[in-house]
Amino acid sequence: MVSAVRGRVAALAALAAAVTGVLAWRYAGEAAAGRTDSRITEVLDDQPDLAHGVARELATLGGPLPVAVALLLLAPLAAYLRGVRGLALVLAGPPTAMVTTSLVLKPLVGRTNGGELAFPSGHTTSVASIAVTCAVLVLGLAAVPRALKLLAVAGLAALVLGVGVSLVVRGMHYPTDTLGAVGVALAVVPAVAMVIDAFADVVGDPGPDPRALDPREHPTEVLPRARPT
Repeated sequence: MVSAVRGRVAALAALAAAVTGVLAWRYAGEAAAGRTDSRITEVLDDQPDLAHGVARELATLGGPLPVAVALLLLAPLAAYLRGVRGLALVLAGPPTAMVTTSLVLKPLVGRTNGGELAFPSGHTTSVASIAVTCAVLVLGLAAVPRALKLLAVAGLAALVLGVGVSLVVRGMHYPTDTLGAVGVALAVVPAVAMVIDAFADVVGDPGPDPRALDPREHPTEVLPRARPT
């Protein structure tokens, strides 16, 4: 069960990395919107003014202060529900994704929008990486009904989509910048989770904090372990 779960997670991370890599290759060194960007932007521009107003406000969620507050709130919660491994995921996953975007991919790809490095979107990476971290932690809680897990993941996905749309509507990024950022989050956070699990397994970590909802779970595994029969 655990090997199968990790295999699926690894496949998802590899696919996300591949998508981001293709987009990076396609738009490297460019400053103009591509055909896909233009079509998506046209669709968004046709939406009602109210939708635009709401969307514009969501871009601020990817700023440094909201992101720092989110991580500070999420860290103790992850430690309580998922133990040391959950805390490690919060402290390592999103920051690694953000560094990968800002210090590695942006200068390497060199795509610009308004004179600023744009690919992948830093704001979207921040929100998406935190959302993916939350999804990993939530999906591993056996005590939570499957329907609620899926509802939580859908809500997190909607939030990331809203932030991406906001950035496009405000002209801060092209749509493919935000798609690349989601790819970074989906590639980096699960990879960090698997590294944490692997390291903890090697050093003989006994598992999650006994205060967790189910002591048989491993905090950073996406799905709970198989139950003994």
